[in-house]
Amino acid sequence: MDTRKMEKITALIISTIVVGLSFFKVWDLQTVGIYAGSDIAGRVFYPFFHANILHASLNSWCLLSMVFIYDIGIWRLVLAYIIAVTIPVDTIECFIGEMTSPTVGLSGIVYVLLGSISFEVLRKQYYQLWMIFYLTAGFLFPHTNAILHLWCYMLGFLVALLNKPIIKKSHD
Repeated sequence: MDTRKMEKITALIISTIVVGLSFFKVWDLQTVGIYAGSDIAGRVFYPFFHANILHASLNSWCLLSMVFIYDIGIWRLVLAYIIAVTIPVDTIECFIGEMTSPTVGLSGIVYVLLGSISFEVLRKQYYQLWMIFYLTAGFLFPHTNAILHLWCYMLGFLVALLNKPIIKKSHD
């Protein structure tokens, strides 16, 4: 019996909702997105709304891949959501002025999860080099909230670092 059945079902439900919502283009991004000065509803619901079906499909695929391949429990999913929705957009906007247009998508949650598996992957340096590439590429593409990706990845990495087991070497 699969011990992570609840997490997989949860990820499938989230992905189904995300892709389903992307078929309806009636959403006002100012209402459902997160940005400097956004209300609490935008902050809480922005991961579930996407700019288009391709955006929703890619983010859903990434979420499902993470949950089905790595040992991501329900509490790690909840923590990833909490980290993603608590990005300090008003503070970041004061420093760089980039968080004024609404952001939507699951990528914040996905980047927290990507950071949280940093010490679980087999080829750690190779993985980190690819993550640097993805994070850097985000700054080069317009309409990509690279600051959100970087923030979420760094906090996911910090969670992984703080939860990494300490290995004591014996001096025989």
